[in-house]
Amino acid sequence: MADAIVSLILAELKTTIIDRGKKEVKLLVGLEEEVEKLERNLDLIHGVLAHAEEKKRTDDLVKKWLDRLKEAAYDMEDALDEWRTAVEMELRGAENQRKVLLCNFVSCFSFHQLSARRKIALNIKAINQRLDEIVKEKDRYQLISKEIELPKKPESSSFADVSRLCGRDGVKRDILSCLWGGNGKEEASELIQTISIVGMGGLGKTALAQLIYNDCGVQQHFDDVIWVCVSDLFDEKKVAKAIIQGLEKLGDGAAYGLEWSDLQVLLERISRSIRGKKFFLVLDDVWADTGERWESLKVTFNHGAPGSRILVTTRDVDVAKMMGSSSSQIIHLEELGEEECWSVLKDIAFRDSDEKSCQSLEAIGRKIANRCKGLPLAAKTLGSLLKSKTTKQEWQSVLNSDIWKLDLAQKDIFTPLLLSYYDLPPPVRRCFLYCVVFPKDFELRIHYIVSNWMAQGYLGSDGNADLESIGMEYFHLLVSHSFFQDFRLWHGNIVSVKMHDVVHDFAQYLAENEFVIKEVESDNLNIDSAKHRHLTVMVVDAWMPFPTSISGAKKLRTLHTFTGRNALTHEALCNLFNQCRRLRLLDLGWSGGLHYSCKEIPKEIGKLIHLRFLSLANNHHLEGLPEALSNMYNLESLCLNRCINLKQLPDWISKLINLRLLNTIGCLALTHYPKDIRKLTSLRALLGLIARADRNDAEEFSLADLGNLKHLHRVWLKVVGDSIDKEEARKAELENIQELRIYLDGDIENEDIIEALDPPSDIKYLEFWYNYWFY
Repeated sequence: MADAIVSLILAELKTTIIDRGKKEVKLLVGLEEEVEKLERNLDLIHGVLAHAEEKKRTDDLVKKWLDRLKEAAYDMEDALDEWRTAVEMELRGAENQRKVLLCNFVSCFSFHQLSARRKIALNIKAINQRLDEIVKEKDRYQLISKEIELPKKPESSSFADVSRLCGRDGVKRDILSCLWGGNGKEEASELIQTISIVGMGGLGKTALAQLIYNDCGVQQHFDDVIWVCVSDLFDEKKVAKAIIQGLEKLGDGAAYGLEWSDLQVLLERISRSIRGKKFFLVLDDVWADTGERWESLKVTFNHGAPGSRILVTTRDVDVAKMMGSSSSQIIHLEELGEEECWSVLKDIAFRDSDEKSCQSLEAIGRKIANRCKGLPLAAKTLGSLLKSKTTKQEWQSVLNSDIWKLDLAQKDIFTPLLLSYYDLPPPVRRCFLYCVVFPKDFELRIHYIVSNWMAQGYLGSDGNADLESIGMEYFHLLVSHSFFQDFRLWHGNIVSVKMHDVVHDFAQYLAENEFVIKEVESDNLNIDSAKHRHLTVMVVDAWMPFPTSISGAKKLRTLHTFTGRNALTHEALCNLFNQCRRLRLLDLGWSGGLHYSCKEIPKEIGKLIHLRFLSLANNHHLEGLPEALSNMYNLESLCLNRCINLKQLPDWISKLINLRLLNTIGCLALTHYPKDIRKLTSLRALLGLIARADRNDAEEFSLADLGNLKHLHRVWLKVVGDSIDKEEARKAELENIQELRIYLDGDIENEDIIEALDPPSDIKYLEFWYNYWFY
């Protein structure tokens, strides 16, 4: 969806130009009017994005207008980032000159300041001219300001053909066991127990709840059974009325009088109806924002008899917890197995077919069912699609097509996912879409993906803010909305996840051509669309070199490489740095080719002035870093892990004043960190830090230098020396550290280093590790 991307870019543009422009540089005469005009243009365009997104489905001209707007927004953001960087670097250069020669400072600074202002003025005027044309086209297409129209949430009922529900017998038994109280015995507690079924849209939560509701044992075990479809925002009065209708078996006419009743009256009526009775209440499709609204209802339910139960279905695990379900009462619904998925698809596709037709199409049908990746809704939708197709060619065509390009998939499979998507705050939506740049079944590590989002500016642009914590919040929002699965835990916390294939297809559908994964089999790679901004290159043949040139890569912002041996040559890297100057993220760390062929990084890398994230990990030949990196003012993350022949970090690394992450884990030839690392006061994570414990050395980083890095949250520390200077160690001041892993390279004992460093008592992770290579 273009509005998800463009709206956030426009908001960032507005902040950058108006807020930063007014704060950081004085405006030239007449420029203030240009800024005000720009603000009006941005507001006008932003207001019609929802309408444009709706109209583009039927109007190709509007779709092209949106594409031009998105391209213009990206170009403007790049231009603004360029002059913002120039201003910062000129100010920093002037400050350095002041230290050397104070008398020349004023004239030098004034010259650079005037130059920067003129560049800003020209940039803003050029941007306004471009936006003027886009605003005129907006009027031509009669675009108006309106809210995004979400797909209507379907209202469920307790009635369903549960005889066709496949593959849920096991989870049904688990839920029934919770309803009976475990082992067939009622729980002693008089509190009402709440069981929650949690899972992504399309997994069959409602169908499972219907199966439980209609079970004969359930109907006989409880005095009253009530079904309420919540669906929209939790309205306690609306839910209370529905409960009364279910309890008293009221028709629509009799229930009409409830419309005028106060909440208190409704709750008293529920209390009287359930007093002393054992009831079973299903609340289907509960979304966020329950909070205090649920509490008033929950207290009322305590008037029911012990053994009463509530069953909730939701996509959000946080909602399940808010509704009162403990971890043992939250049922995470899994995907169906391949055979079960085929059974669902076959049952619909072959419902009116003869046995011979079934046999001839079964092989292709099973392959189509496997593409559903265990999602019942996908199997049902494709079964309905295949029902009208009778030839192998037609079935093969469905198999060969991308699911997300099928109209039926967009209408049926993606609708429940779209509801979850729009339930996310706009910045989190953009973070979700970014995940499609990785291949299917890719393991997304939480700290890695947060660094990726930060490099793109998705977490904000305030360098002083705790962007990592913001990213963690966004990540857990996506987890709670069931967009991720296959969690890998460490100390009970999620460290990595995967994305379901259908969710990946859904994200690709929304992002359109923004993100692309290219498998290359030749020496040249051609990006066939100027709309691509984020690229993942996968070299199919392990011995094939990385393309020496990438045509159409001028506007790329992201490049991930997955290559084989001998892949990345000096020539390929030079061409890459010359062609892709707008990159904000460059990850060469997945490249097997770095193991063997890349002995030095060309100085042309200094041209990547927008770069925020750089990974040169796993380079087994790299011995040093090019000095050109010292001018990369915007660099936030530098990953050098497992560069086993990297002998030293250069002194100029202290110039990377915006660096927030430095990773040198597994750099076996590295003997020490330079003292000036302590000047990198923006650092939040130091992984592989080498610090002397026995003295405060003039050249090497020591434990005392940690005291300069007040914002550090994560430290993986290699301690060198055979003794501890405890007085110096106390200066480390680790009060903000949340994660500390220590590797001892000497005769120091574990308890001695802990006593000397005195980490905070509430530290989340503290452990010793013994293999410097594997961390």
